[in-house]
Amino acid sequence: MATKVLTTKMLHPYKVHTEDDGDVDQPVIEISRNGKDQVTWFSKKGAFIAFASPDGSPFHDNTFQIPAGGSVSSGPARSNAEYKAYKYAVVGRIGVNDPKVIIKP
Repeated sequence: MATKVLTTKMLHPYKVHTEDDGDVDQPVIEISRNGKDQVTWFSKKGAFIAFASPDGSPFHDNTFQIPAGGSVSSGPARSNAEYKAYKYAVVGRIGVNDPKVIIKP
């Protein structure tokens, strides 16, 4: 019987690293709603993610707290999330940035 080995890349292929000033290494990321893709945010010193625009969040949660030296995953997009770009705020220790997640079929 064959066993499939799951790698971190397979489980969370969309990684975004945050900085103290709220900057991210991927200002625009595209994920598949139908593919149940998810985003994993990483931070060395901790950060806060908020989908606070009128469009809301494509995920089940609107906010995500990244612990210092850790990560947090979005979970898959909601089944009724529209195919479009969603702006979110990354609040670092010394600044804020507004990247995007684009939901594709």
